[in-house]
Amino acid sequence: MKVEADKLKSLAVAGTRTKVVALGIGSGANEAELNITASAPADRNVIHVQDYSSLTDVEEQLRNASCTG
Repeated sequence: MKVEADKLKSLAVAGTRTKVVALGIGSGANEAELNITASAPADRNVIHVQDYSSLTDVEEQLRNASCTG
């Protein structure tokens, strides 16, 4: 997983680096893997929710993480 995440993060899109936001859903989400997968800083680019119905609770957080530098 780390190799794929590193490849994704290194892709150039319109002259900028790609930002990876990791989204974990449920208690089975591996927090360490999410942190490795996400772009730094992980505390801004890892979002974890308990279930799919909770996605609406983090909609703005997800939008902000994915649309800002």
